[in-house]
Amino acid sequence: MKGSNSKQNKALNLRLVLSEIVTQRPISRVEISRRTHLTKQTITNMVEELLHIGLVIETGIKKEGFVGKPSKMLDLNQAGCYSFSIRMFPQKIELGIFSLTGVLIVKMQAEYTQDNELKIISESFTTLLAKAVLTSSQILGVGITFISNKEHNLSTYQKNMHIKQALTETLSLPVATESTASACAAYQMLYGEAKHLHSFVCLHISDVVEAAVVYERKILLGANGLTGAIGEMFVTPETDDNTVELGRLNDFTSLNSLQKHFAKSFICHEDLMQYCYNNPKKFELWLEKSAEPMRIAIHSLETLLNCQTIIIGGDVDSWFLDKFITQLRPYIPSIAQYGDRDVVRLIKVPQVEELTLKATATLPLHAALSMGNMQTLSLPSIDNLQPVQQLIYLAE
Repeated sequence: MKGSNSKQNKALNLRLVLSEIVTQRPISRVEISRRTHLTKQTITNMVEELLHIGLVIETGIKKEGFVGKPSKMLDLNQAGCYSFSIRMFPQKIELGIFSLTGVLIVKMQAEYTQDNELKIISESFTTLLAKAVLTSSQILGVGITFISNKEHNLSTYQKNMHIKQALTETLSLPVATESTASACAAYQMLYGEAKHLHSFVCLHISDVVEAAVVYERKILLGANGLTGAIGEMFVTPETDDNTVELGRLNDFTSLNSLQKHFAKSFICHEDLMQYCYNNPKKFELWLEKSAEPMRIAIHSLETLLNCQTIIIGGDVDSWFLDKFITQLRPYIPSIAQYGDRDVVRLIKVPQVEELTLKATATLPLHAALSMGNMQTLSLPSIDNLQPVQQLIYLAE
């Protein structure tokens, strides 16, 4: 992506330079100039501001080519800022503090009711700060994802946005929210399997199946925040005897469908995974039924989007994902098989058990990297913003 050397485009240039440092770190000023076409002076100005607020540090020296003096390398400051991550389930909350380089500092779980969710989050935040020996002023922002065991709908989305705004006021911190699949896509672009990809899809298997579509390194958010409900896709020609509806992907490959298959209800995903592990024959029967609908979904995504790859993960264990992907092969032939490929068609998320809370933690930083991402962010009053927040969110 190219920047602009005009003085009026500070916000664009700052986000562009920061994005290069985040995704290509460590990187030199010379390399940033090559990649963005910004002048040396413009990059120097942007980098100096990022160094001044402690978000970026100089680390090491690299020789650029055969001529010229060695270049100082730029990297994110491991101890500069942190992110507060929240995953809200129907009855419990997972919370953690992470460095902006994706390293877990401390985490915990808490139970809540609809009447005290903000109070529980605020108290948990104070507890985590004390354990991490940090202050609220060192937190760049809050990332939050909402995990529902029900289908996507507009009223749920509106309720989640209300919680997001209330949380912004309660903690006096910027709060960014997206779907879990979108959070995973953001993580993959910043730190994971998609650092050098421009077009891909993240599939997230949970109580419902979600997808995040990335095009030209931008997550497509849609008109009302409900983009990515791929579980609603029809994947079979048969109709349900009771509803007379076609079979949806959620009916076959979601964790809700897995619980229905077992005729059991599980309080948490960990208990469901353990039951699958202890009952392999029952689990394999579900795998056999779920494979073809997921093949159809993958074929549809490849045919419609011609993406570089599909990255698959979820609220599951690594062994579960291994068995699931194995059952999907061979894939249905699609346009993905034509032309030159430099990446495989389907990528398994490594260490999937650790990803979702960590991915949610990337949302405040991801929101800062482009104006398009900023629509996912809710900001407190400017008087409550720290210098680092004023700079990267408002370019002031």
